[in-house]
Amino acid sequence: MQRLSLAFAFAASFIVLGASANAKPIVVLKLDAELVQKDAKGVETLTPVSGSELKPGETVRYDIVATNVGSDPATKLMPIGKVPNGTAYEAGTATASSALRVEFSIDGGKTWSKSPTVKIVTQSGTVEKKADPAAYTSIRWIAEKPLAPKGSVSYHYEVRVK
Repeated sequence: MQRLSLAFAFAASFIVLGASANAKPIVVLKLDAELVQKDAKGVETLTPVSGSELKPGETVRYDIVATNVGSDPATKLMPIGKVPNGTAYEAGTATASSALRVEFSIDGGKTWSKSPTVKIVTQSGTVEKKADPAAYTSIRWIAEKPLAPKGSVSYHYEVRVK
């Protein structure tokens, strides 16, 4: 059943691309997840996560590649990466291969900020403080330049398994 669903999704994408590729930007997103392992010298090895059972403390790197397969530049590109349940975002790991702005959400994508805050009730009143990056639920990248036809851009972030 799973193979049938994937084949159908691919066919549907192909039909949409064929019907509208002449007049519009069409951005295809590809998501990969890799287990990050470091040896004694700190050299990283990346292993695809597909079908692996992850253990607490392990780090997973998510790579999102956006490719504009259309004929016009793609403007206002904002890919979003989710922080899966049972994991915590690793601070400072949201990167991209082009200049842009990164924002985070702590409420599943309802609100966004470069530096989310939370309200803490204390004896002297309510105080607003910076949210712990481990509380982030989503990451989004806001492109400052259009993605050219046939162009690609890569986005990355890491999470730690709880």
